[in-house]
Amino acid sequence: MFKRIFYENWHAVVPIIAFLLTFAVFLCYVFRALRMRRPEAERLSRLPLEDSQSD
Repeated sequence: MFKRIFYENWHAVVPIIAFLLTFAVFLCYVFRALRMRRPEAERLSRLPLEDSQSD
């Protein structure tokens, strides 16, 4: 059954490109986090994670 599937060469490139884009975004966030100054990190750490409204 799988012998009838034609696997073109460009199909192998798509997952590689997706992985490289994901890895590049990850590296950008890591680099940005490492370069963050202490006051900015403290300000971000004090941001609320949940709404303070109670039902």
